[in-house]
Amino acid sequence: MAEEEEEQSPEREWASGTTLHGPAKVVDAPNWVVRILWLLLFLFSLGYATYLIATSIIDFISWGTVTDLKLEFTDQLEFPAVTICNFNKFEKDLLCMDERAVEYLRPLIGNDTICEYDNSTSPTPGPTYYPMTLAGITAYTGFQMDQYALKECTWRGERCTWQNFTHVFGEYGNCYVFNQKTSGEPLQQIIPGQGNGLHLVLDVHEAFYTENPDTGGTTDVGVKVHIHPQGEPAKMDIQGIPIGPGSHAYIGISQVTYQNEIPPWGLCKDLDLEYYDTYTLTGCLMECMAKWVERECGCTALELPGNLTYCEPQQIVDCVLGVKDQITTGALACDCPTPCRIQTFDYFVSYAGWPNHIVEVYLGQENNVNMTYMQNNWASIDVFYEELNFEQITQKKAMTPGDLLSGLGGQLGLFVGASVITFMEFLEYLLKRLTYCCRKKKKTNKVSASTSRSEVWAADKIDPLKLQKVNMLQETKMYKE
Repeated sequence: MAEEEEEQSPEREWASGTTLHGPAKVVDAPNWVVRILWLLLFLFSLGYATYLIATSIIDFISWGTVTDLKLEFTDQLEFPAVTICNFNKFEKDLLCMDERAVEYLRPLIGNDTICEYDNSTSPTPGPTYYPMTLAGITAYTGFQMDQYALKECTWRGERCTWQNFTHVFGEYGNCYVFNQKTSGEPLQQIIPGQGNGLHLVLDVHEAFYTENPDTGGTTDVGVKVHIHPQGEPAKMDIQGIPIGPGSHAYIGISQVTYQNEIPPWGLCKDLDLEYYDTYTLTGCLMECMAKWVERECGCTALELPGNLTYCEPQQIVDCVLGVKDQITTGALACDCPTPCRIQTFDYFVSYAGWPNHIVEVYLGQENNVNMTYMQNNWASIDVFYEELNFEQITQKKAMTPGDLLSGLGGQLGLFVGASVITFMEFLEYLLKRLTYCCRKKKKTNKVSASTSRSEVWAADKIDPLKLQKVNMLQETKMYKE
């Protein structure tokens, strides 16, 4: 009777019918030796599978990543934006046309005599060609990308002009962007190498520099060139390639794209910027600076985005420069996470002496300048793709949820033969185990009731003739006595 009850128990029923490898062998073993061997083998397999599963789960929750590097070749590449700034903010010949502008800028340019006036040369106060504001003075008296500064310009061998450049304000005053983002199609380079990109010859007008190192001005002569994606602003004080006059700079570029993972695998996050369509680290930092300047100084710096009026020169000296220093040191925080997609341009710059005496013949005579002036003022620049390929660096999850499930399924299937069906069988066993006592009690009551009915039924089947014969024998025995 005990063996019959064991066979009907939920444990034995589950062990005999489960798809899990091992329990059926343990239960149905012919003797204890075989049963123990199967049990040990099953426990070892289950333990090792558990170890591998725990390792996989730990690896998954460690949020590890791997880096995938891919180099792709193409027939053409989108040309980047090229921002050019002169180290000189204000040109002396234009600034000195109005003494009021000089006095207005005095906190920035210092007390040195930049413009030497006397009674005969001092300009007569009167209407000017520009507003007497920092933006107005900078736009008019700063470096001008015009026919006097742009001596040569070609794109893929075809002539370009100053009209192909877009004016922006930067840390160096007037800056100009070639291939600025517009509604039209961006320029494409279809042949690699020098001469197939952008070629420029610029006159930096060194004689008209007004930079004063005592007031934070630069001591450099030349221009700064920054290559960056379209739609991304240029922060020229920390970015860019300095190029001095008397040299030919060959800037060979290559495109690199980074694709970063979101938390918890990576740190990337794209924010919505107020003044830029695309989230970039530079754009975020510039907006952060602008907000701190507006909050602390009550104005907008000329080179930063904003909605307030531009800061006055005295405000820049008294407040704006201090706020920028605090941001640099970390005293004022900027929350600018790493973008999820970053496009950059690696570059290799090589220089050659420039110009030679032949250039003096066909360019010097045409512009009425000599070799000495060209060496002190002119700079030649070439920007081009070295190869028509781009590098894509992708940060990927070391283990995805799909990889985790696949690994768990493989380990369970290899060592103990478990699957989704096995888990359903185990749930069915738990359900039967929980209801087993109730079912057993109900079955016992049913058996008791059945026994009582059998006894009653047996009593109902007694033959009345046999019962009468027994009674007569008992009466005869009593009479004889």
